[in-house]
Amino acid sequence: AVVSTQSTGAPRELAGVKGVLSGDNVGFVTFVLFPRHTNPANRENTINLIHQFRTYLHYHIKCSKAYLHQRMRSKTSTFLKVLNRAKPEAMTDKDKKFGKRG
Repeated sequence: AVVSTQSTGAPRELAGVKGVLSGDNVGFVTFVLFPRHTNPANRENTINLIHQFRTYLHYHIKCSKAYLHQRMRSKTSTFLKVLNRAKPEAMTDKDKKFGKRG
């Protein structure tokens, strides 16, 4: 298995490089490759997996966002039902005649 680490600070290899982003919304993923990952038998697979990592990560981020939005819509719908049930009934002409308050 490939060892990977994540951090909010830039890796040491990028120290002093101009244009490297930093801040709260920036993160870095570092893959550590060993000789067994780069030998001729495994090299192609390792390259493919690292190349596809960005797509894999974006897919899971989008799925998480969709799930959270679904949960928020569900909660909003539930809250609206509770609010609608709490509305007082409208007074009819008959209720107004007898002094009934709604």
